[in-house]
Amino acid sequence: MELRQKWKPLFEEEIVKNDTQKLRKDIIIRDVQRLDDYHDINEKKKGISPWFRIGLMGTYHKGILVGLRWGRLTRHGEDDWRFTDYQSEKGDIKVILIGKIPFESIESVDWDGDEYYYFPHIYCYFDTKNKEPYEDLVFCEERCNPGGLPFYVDVAPYEEVRRLSKKLRPELSF
Repeated sequence: MELRQKWKPLFEEEIVKNDTQKLRKDIIIRDVQRLDDYHDINEKKKGISPWFRIGLMGTYHKGILVGLRWGRLTRHGEDDWRFTDYQSEKGDIKVILIGKIPFESIESVDWDGDEYYYFPHIYCYFDTKNKEPYEDLVFCEERCNPGGLPFYVDVAPYEEVRRLSKKLRPELSF
């Protein structure tokens, strides 16, 4: 509870500032347990990088929403979605892959950045099982109330879309 009360207003202030001043949403996510691996890139290592740049999209009741990439999904049946084949399909919905990072996973934030990136650096504990900072990955549709900030509505869990896409169209990925 304490961490949620600490971080939520600070992140919401940053989101409003970025939106009203038309600034970039970029942030750097860094793994607290691999701080010394920052700025070096070892392409031979498998798994997620100890740092990466993504977009700060919003907050949710447990943490922050980060945007990993935009794309399109194609409906399959009533409630299922798969990756769109851009060579032969337009797709049914524009989505953003959102990672949900709980406030409890955030150790510290450097709002001013550093000599490499002037964006905020968010120092997180990466989950030991998945080696990622996310508690969930979900495809969302961006919406906006007139005069308000964008918000994100869940469309489908990433794993469900990935599984169905692999089953139906193994050549497609997102």
